[in-house]
Amino acid sequence: TAAAKESIRIMLKEYPEMFVGAGTVLTTRQVDEAIEAGARFIVSPGFDPEIVDYCIEKQIPVFPGCVTASELAQAVKLEVVKFFPAETSGGLAAIKALAAPYVGMKFMPTGGINLKNVRSYLESDVILACGGSWMVKKDLIQSRQFDAIRQMTADAVTLVKEVRGSQEK
Repeated sequence: TAAAKESIRIMLKEYPEMFVGAGTVLTTRQVDEAIEAGARFIVSPGFDPEIVDYCIEKQIPVFPGCVTASELAQAVKLEVVKFFPAETSGGLAAIKALAAPYVGMKFMPTGGINLKNVRSYLESDVILACGGSWMVKKDLIQSRQFDAIRQMTADAVTLVKEVRGSQEK
């Protein structure tokens, strides 16, 4: 969004210890803006060779969305990819099937991840991390239910620690 650059700056000013990235990056210009604002990694919804190569050149980690073997073949130079949209693309079963020939590739599923299914993803050794927005729904933000958001986020962190231990992946 138009507010992304300033939002990244504000987050890092208020929480300098936070590891902030920029998501839904669609152009190399957005990569530059994100880096300028302080983003430490880039996430894109699909595999765009131009964005991936540009990020590699800029030495910033990039996690493109990949859901097919052809996309993974292009992303083989990366160690981690986003799997998006996860649930509508076959979920964990599809990830495991794709991971079989791409030994060593790790996945970060997003899209349809929620408190009911996140545990099964986190229990898999091919999953590096999961992305979810169930705890920051637009209506909760608009109605300023920040205590509910804080609690749901804490519940998600607790679940990650329970499944993965204290190493917080």
